[in-house]
Amino acid sequence: MSRQVRSDDTKARARRQRRAADTARWRSRRRRGVELFKLEAGADEYDLAIRFGGLKESQVNDRNAVSAALGRLLHLGLVALLDRNSRRR
Repeated sequence: MSRQVRSDDTKARARRQRRAADTARWRSRRRRGVELFKLEAGADEYDLAIRFGGLKESQVNDRNAVSAALGRLLHLGLVALLDRNSRRR
């Protein structure tokens, strides 16, 4: 007789695999010294991403494009802040 896998076992196995993949990504980020943050973006942030981050208005619903544009916007802001701070000294 062959053993039949119950649906609960399949769900549990899938959950363990997702958890293992999440842990591997977390450990990889930790080794590289990278932190992961969630950003809450409203209309003002979208406008700034369109104006300075290279986001096109047609890409507002594209999650990857918005993420990349917000990343560029954050990078530009940090560079400007560091530049301003170095001028003060």
